[in-house]
Amino acid sequence: MLNRVVVTIDGNEYTVVSEDAEDYIRKNAALVDQNIQDIKQATPLSSMGAAVLAAMNIADKYYKAQDATDGLRAQVKDYAEECSKLRAEIARLRRG
Repeated sequence: MLNRVVVTIDGNEYTVVSEDAEDYIRKNAALVDQNIQDIKQATPLSSMGAAVLAAMNIADKYYKAQDATDGLRAQVKDYAEECSKLRAEIARLRRG
């Protein structure tokens, strides 16, 4: 089922059509709007410039979070391999 949600970003209304829940759509819109507002308060950029910079900031956070997630996955994999080796060693010691 598609949800149609009207959100306001930088004073403009947009209709978002998505399978995501309304609360999730509004949360995303609020993040974008807050980023734009913060940039506009701190710089003399136009709305378009602030929107582009906000998109760059959000993309930066996304890729950094993705890199951190990849690092955690690798760490969990290493721990799982170490755990497997230790279990094999325990089993060997119990037999022998």
